[in-house]
Amino acid sequence: MRWYFGIDEAGSQGGLGTLAKTAVLSARAIGGLSPRLLYYGQETSFTEWMRRHGVVVIVTEPRFLPAIRAAEAAGTHRSHSIGHWLRIGIPLLETADEFVLYTDCDVVFLRAINWAAPRPKLFAAAPEFKRDNWNYFNSGVMLLNVAALRQSYDAFERHIVARLSDGVFPNYDDQIALNEAYRGQWSRLDPALNWKPYWGAARDAAILHFHGPKPDDLAAVAAKTWRRDNPTGLTLARLLDGHLDAYVAWCTTLGDQLQMADLPTALRFHNLAATLTRYHNTETPPPGDLSFMDLKLFP
Repeated sequence: MRWYFGIDEAGSQGGLGTLAKTAVLSARAIGGLSPRLLYYGQETSFTEWMRRHGVVVIVTEPRFLPAIRAAEAAGTHRSHSIGHWLRIGIPLLETADEFVLYTDCDVVFLRAINWAAPRPKLFAAAPEFKRDNWNYFNSGVMLLNVAALRQSYDAFERHIVARLSDGVFPNYDDQIALNEAYRGQWSRLDPALNWKPYWGAARDAAILHFHGPKPDDLAAVAAKTWRRDNPTGLTLARLLDGHLDAYVAWCTTLGDQLQMADLPTALRFHNLAATLTRYHNTETPPPGDLSFMDLKLFP
Protein backbone atom coordinates (compact mmCIF):
# COMPACT_ATOMS: atom_id res chain seq x y z
CA MET A 1 0.00 0.00 0.00
CA ARG A 2 1.35 3.40 -0.96
CA TRP A 3 1.30 5.64 2.12
CA TYR A 4 1.31 9.42 1.71
CA PHE A 5 2.05 11.98 4.41
CA GLY A 6 2.79 15.67 4.07
CA ILE A 7 4.72 18.45 5.76
CA ASP A 8 6.24 21.80 4.91
CA GLU A 9 9.78 22.99 5.59
CA ALA A 10 8.86 24.95 8.70
CA GLY A 11 6.93 22.06 10.22
CA SER A 12 9.74 19.61 9.54
CA GLN A 13 12.13 21.55 11.77
CA GLY A 14 10.20 21.02 15.02
CA GLY A 15 8.38 18.36 16.93
CA LEU A 16 6.19 17.47 13.96
CA GLY A 17 9.29 16.58 11.96
CA THR A 18 10.40 14.27 14.77
CA LEU A 19 6.98 12.62 14.78
CA ALA A 20 7.16 12.15 11.00
CA LYS A 21 10.43 10.24 11.47
CA THR A 22 8.81 8.11 14.17
CA ALA A 23 5.94 7.35 11.79
CA VAL A 24 8.40 6.19 9.13
CA LEU A 25 10.34 4.01 11.57
CA SER A 26 7.15 2.40 12.85
CA ALA A 27 5.93 1.82 9.28
CA ARG A 28 9.17 0.06 8.41
CA ALA A 29 8.79 -2.13 11.50
CA ILE A 30 5.32 -3.41 10.57
CA GLY A 31 5.98 -3.66 6.82
CA GLY A 32 3.51 -3.53 3.94
CA LEU A 33 3.75 0.22 3.29
CA SER A 34 5.54 2.21 0.60
CA PRO A 35 6.07 5.71 2.11
CA ARG A 36 5.76 8.88 0.05
CA LEU A 37 6.40 12.28 1.58
CA LEU A 38 4.64 15.33 0.14
CA TYR A 39 6.96 18.23 0.92
CA TYR A 40 6.71 22.00 0.46
CA GLY A 41 9.83 24.14 0.77
CA GLN A 42 13.57 23.91 0.35
CA GLU A 43 15.09 20.50 0.85
CA THR A 44 17.04 20.08 4.09
CA SER A 45 18.62 17.41 6.28
CA PHE A 46 15.04 16.31 7.01
CA THR A 47 14.39 15.30 3.39
CA GLU A 48 17.83 13.70 3.27
CA TRP A 49 16.89 11.60 6.32
CA MET A 50 13.65 10.57 4.64
CA ARG A 51 15.42 9.40 1.48
CA ARG A 52 18.00 7.46 3.52
CA HIS A 53 15.10 5.60 5.15
CA GLY A 54 13.46 4.59 1.90
CA VAL A 55 10.90 7.40 1.59
CA VAL A 56 10.04 8.81 -1.84
CA VAL A 57 10.16 12.60 -1.39
CA ILE A 58 7.79 14.57 -3.65
CA VAL A 59 8.44 18.31 -3.58
CA THR A 60 5.11 19.91 -4.42
CA GLU A 61 2.65 22.66 -3.56
CA PRO A 62 -1.15 23.02 -3.65
CA ARG A 63 -2.38 23.89 -7.15
CA PHE A 64 -4.50 26.59 -5.49
CA LEU A 65 -1.61 28.13 -3.54
CA PRO A 66 -2.14 31.52 -5.26
CA ALA A 67 -5.69 31.56 -3.84
CA ILE A 68 -4.31 30.87 -0.34
CA ARG A 69 -1.82 33.72 -0.65
CA ALA A 70 -4.46 36.08 -2.06
CA ALA A 71 -6.84 35.29 0.81
CA GLU A 72 -4.05 35.86 3.34
CA ALA A 73 -3.24 39.22 1.76
CA ALA A 74 -6.93 40.18 1.83
CA GLY A 75 -7.23 39.20 5.50
CA THR A 76 -9.91 36.56 4.88
CA HIS A 77 -7.71 33.57 5.68
CA ARG A 78 -5.00 32.65 8.19
CA SER A 79 -2.97 29.68 7.01
CA HIS A 80 -1.02 28.00 9.80
CA SER A 81 0.58 25.40 7.51
CA ILE A 82 0.83 24.77 3.79
CA GLY A 83 1.80 21.20 4.63
CA HIS A 84 -1.75 20.41 5.70
CA TRP A 85 -3.07 21.33 2.25
CA LEU A 86 -0.73 19.00 0.37
CA ARG A 87 -2.99 15.96 0.81
CA ILE A 88 -5.58 17.58 -1.46
CA GLY A 89 -3.29 17.04 -4.46
CA ILE A 90 -2.80 13.29 -4.02
CA PRO A 91 -5.34 12.39 -6.78
CA LEU A 92 -3.30 14.50 -9.21
CA LEU A 93 0.06 13.04 -8.17
CA GLU A 94 -0.84 9.36 -7.84
CA THR A 95 -1.34 7.69 -11.22
CA ALA A 96 -0.42 4.05 -10.56
CA ASP A 97 -2.50 2.72 -7.65
CA GLU A 98 -6.27 2.76 -7.31
CA PHE A 99 -6.28 3.02 -3.51
CA VAL A 100 -3.71 4.72 -1.30
CA LEU A 101 -3.37 5.58 2.37
CA TYR A 102 -2.92 9.12 3.68
CA THR A 103 -2.00 9.97 7.27
CA ASP A 104 -0.89 13.03 9.15
CA CYS A 105 2.71 13.01 10.38
CA ASP A 106 1.75 12.47 14.03
CA VAL A 107 0.88 8.77 13.77
CA VAL A 108 2.51 5.55 14.91
CA PHE A 109 1.87 2.27 13.10
CA LEU A 110 1.22 -0.47 15.64
CA ARG A 111 0.61 -3.61 13.62
CA ALA A 112 0.37 -4.92 10.08
CA ILE A 113 -2.86 -4.06 8.29
CA ASN A 114 -4.76 -5.99 5.63
CA TRP A 115 -5.66 -3.36 3.05
CA ALA A 116 -7.49 -5.77 0.74
CA ALA A 117 -10.96 -5.31 2.28
CA PRO A 118 -11.75 -1.56 2.54
CA ARG A 119 -12.65 -0.17 -0.87
CA PRO A 120 -14.43 3.18 -0.43
CA LYS A 121 -16.27 4.84 -3.29
CA LEU A 122 -14.42 8.11 -2.58
CA PHE A 123 -12.53 7.87 0.70
CA ALA A 124 -12.96 6.45 4.19
CA ALA A 125 -12.32 8.34 7.42
CA ALA A 126 -12.98 7.97 11.15
CA PRO A 127 -14.63 10.40 13.64
CA GLU A 128 -12.96 13.52 14.99
CA PHE A 129 -13.25 13.29 18.78
CA LYS A 130 -15.74 10.61 19.82
CA ARG A 131 -15.80 7.16 18.28
CA ASP A 132 -19.59 7.16 17.83
CA ASN A 133 -19.93 10.68 16.39
CA TRP A 134 -19.94 10.29 12.61
CA ASN A 135 -21.18 13.84 11.99
CA TYR A 136 -17.70 15.16 11.24
CA PHE A 137 -14.65 13.13 10.28
CA ASN A 138 -10.99 13.52 11.10
CA SER A 139 -8.83 13.71 7.98
CA GLY A 140 -5.66 12.58 9.78
CA VAL A 141 -6.06 9.06 8.38
CA MET A 142 -7.88 8.45 5.11
CA LEU A 143 -8.07 5.59 2.65
CA LEU A 144 -8.42 7.24 -0.76
CA ASN A 145 -10.03 6.04 -3.97
CA VAL A 146 -7.67 7.96 -6.21
CA ALA A 147 -9.53 7.72 -9.52
CA ALA A 148 -12.86 8.74 -7.99
CA LEU A 149 -11.30 11.71 -6.21
CA ARG A 150 -9.53 12.75 -9.39
CA GLN A 151 -12.88 12.96 -11.18
CA SER A 152 -14.23 15.37 -8.55
CA TYR A 153 -10.99 17.32 -8.05
CA ASP A 154 -11.70 20.35 -10.23
CA ALA A 155 -15.08 20.98 -8.58
CA PHE A 156 -13.47 20.50 -5.15
CA GLU A 157 -10.74 23.00 -5.94
CA ARG A 158 -13.32 25.58 -7.05
CA HIS A 159 -15.11 25.04 -3.73
CA ILE A 160 -11.86 25.62 -1.80
CA VAL A 161 -10.98 28.79 -3.69
CA ALA A 162 -14.46 30.23 -3.10
CA ARG A 163 -14.34 29.45 0.63
CA LEU A 164 -10.86 30.88 1.07
CA SER A 165 -12.09 34.26 -0.15
CA ASP A 166 -15.49 34.46 1.58
CA GLY A 167 -14.02 34.94 5.07
CA VAL A 168 -16.62 32.78 6.86
CA PHE A 169 -13.90 30.58 8.40
CA PRO A 170 -10.69 32.64 8.82
CA ASN A 171 -8.91 29.43 9.89
CA TYR A 172 -10.38 27.42 7.00
CA ASP A 173 -8.34 24.27 6.46
CA ASP A 174 -8.27 21.08 4.45
CA GLN A 175 -10.30 19.10 6.98
CA ILE A 176 -13.18 21.57 6.96
CA ALA A 177 -12.96 21.69 3.16
CA LEU A 178 -13.18 17.90 2.84
CA ASN A 179 -16.06 17.65 5.31
CA GLU A 180 -17.99 20.37 3.51
CA ALA A 181 -17.44 19.27 -0.07
CA TYR A 182 -17.97 15.55 0.50
CA ARG A 183 -20.72 15.75 3.08
CA GLY A 184 -22.68 12.48 3.00
CA GLN A 185 -20.39 10.91 0.38
CA TRP A 186 -17.52 9.52 2.45
CA SER A 187 -17.31 6.04 3.96
CA ARG A 188 -16.69 5.02 7.55
CA LEU A 189 -13.16 3.91 8.40
CA ASP A 190 -12.60 1.47 11.25
CA PRO A 191 -11.62 3.69 14.22
CA ALA A 192 -8.81 1.22 14.97
CA LEU A 193 -7.05 2.75 11.95
CA ASN A 194 -7.21 6.25 13.45
CA TRP A 195 -7.08 5.58 17.17
CA LYS A 196 -6.67 8.56 19.48
CA PRO A 197 -4.71 8.17 22.77
CA TYR A 198 -7.55 9.69 24.78
CA TRP A 199 -9.83 6.85 23.65
CA GLY A 200 -7.95 4.54 25.99
CA ALA A 201 -6.34 1.14 25.52
CA ALA A 202 -7.22 -0.97 22.48
CA ARG A 203 -5.56 -4.22 21.52
CA ASP A 204 -6.84 -3.99 17.95
CA ALA A 205 -5.62 -0.42 17.34
CA ALA A 206 -3.47 -0.41 14.20
CA ILE A 207 -2.63 3.29 13.80
CA LEU A 208 -2.28 5.57 16.82
CA HIS A 209 -2.87 9.23 15.99
CA PHE A 210 -1.63 11.94 18.38
CA HIS A 211 -4.69 14.00 17.59
CA GLY A 212 -4.68 16.96 19.95
CA PRO A 213 -1.64 17.21 22.24
CA LYS A 214 1.60 15.90 20.75
CA PRO A 215 4.35 14.31 22.87
CA ASP A 216 6.14 17.65 23.28
CA ASP A 217 2.87 19.23 24.41
CA LEU A 218 2.31 16.46 26.96
CA ALA A 219 5.78 17.04 28.39
CA ALA A 220 5.16 20.79 28.61
CA VAL A 221 1.86 20.31 30.46
CA ALA A 222 3.54 17.95 32.93
CA ALA A 223 6.42 20.42 33.40
CA LYS A 224 3.92 23.23 34.03
CA THR A 225 5.36 25.31 31.20
CA TRP A 226 2.29 24.90 28.99
CA ARG A 227 0.22 28.01 28.23
CA ARG A 228 -3.43 27.60 29.18
CA ASP A 229 -4.34 31.25 28.63
CA ASN A 230 -5.56 30.73 25.06
CA PRO A 231 -8.36 28.55 23.65
CA THR A 232 -6.09 26.07 21.86
CA GLY A 233 -3.71 25.65 24.78
CA LEU A 234 -6.57 25.17 27.22
CA THR A 235 -8.28 22.61 24.96
CA LEU A 236 -5.13 20.50 24.57
CA ALA A 237 -4.36 20.62 28.29
CA ARG A 238 -7.90 19.51 29.12
CA LEU A 239 -7.58 16.53 26.78
CA LEU A 240 -4.55 15.40 28.74
CA ASP A 241 -5.95 16.23 32.17
CA GLY A 242 -9.16 14.39 31.39
CA HIS A 243 -7.43 11.26 30.07
CA LEU A 244 -4.15 11.03 31.98
CA ASP A 245 -4.29 7.28 32.55
CA ALA A 246 -4.76 6.67 28.83
CA TYR A 247 -1.80 8.85 27.86
CA VAL A 248 0.48 7.18 30.41
CA ALA A 249 -0.58 3.76 29.14
CA TRP A 250 -0.01 4.62 25.50
CA CYS A 251 3.40 6.21 26.08
CA THR A 252 4.43 3.08 27.99
CA THR A 253 3.13 0.86 25.16
CA LEU A 254 5.01 2.86 22.53
CA GLY A 255 8.16 2.74 24.61
CA ASP A 256 7.92 -1.05 24.63
CA GLN A 257 6.87 -1.48 21.01
CA LEU A 258 9.37 0.86 19.36
CA GLN A 259 12.48 -0.66 20.93
CA MET A 260 13.16 -2.76 17.84
CA ALA A 261 12.33 0.09 15.47
CA ASP A 262 14.44 2.80 17.13
CA LEU A 263 15.76 2.58 20.68
CA PRO A 264 16.22 6.36 21.26
CA THR A 265 12.58 6.95 20.25
CA ALA A 266 11.45 4.14 22.55
CA LEU A 267 13.39 5.66 25.45
CA ARG A 268 11.79 9.06 24.82
CA PHE A 269 8.33 7.53 25.15
CA HIS A 270 9.31 5.63 28.31
CA ASN A 271 10.67 8.86 29.81
CA LEU A 272 7.50 10.69 28.83
CA ALA A 273 5.40 7.99 30.49
CA ALA A 274 7.42 8.45 33.68
CA THR A 275 7.01 12.24 33.51
CA LEU A 276 3.25 11.94 33.03
CA THR A 277 3.05 9.45 35.90
CA ARG A 278 4.71 11.94 38.24
CA TYR A 279 2.35 14.67 37.04
CA HIS A 280 -0.56 12.28 37.56
CA ASN A 281 0.51 11.51 41.11
CA THR A 282 1.23 15.07 42.20
CA GLU A 283 -1.49 17.05 40.44
CA THR A 284 -5.26 16.95 40.68
CA PRO A 285 -6.33 18.89 37.62
CA PRO A 286 -9.55 20.84 38.08
CA PRO A 287 -12.55 19.42 36.23
CA GLY A 288 -12.31 20.62 32.65
CA ASP A 289 -15.01 21.31 30.12
CA LEU A 290 -14.71 18.58 27.50
CA SER A 291 -17.93 19.47 25.68
CA PHE A 292 -15.87 20.35 22.58
CA MET A 293 -15.52 16.61 22.05
CA ASP A 294 -19.23 16.54 21.10
CA LEU A 295 -18.41 18.61 18.01
CA LYS A 296 -21.16 18.58 15.39
CA LEU A 297 -20.30 20.96 12.60
CA PHE A 298 -23.29 19.98 10.48
CA PRO A 299 -26.98 19.47 11.28
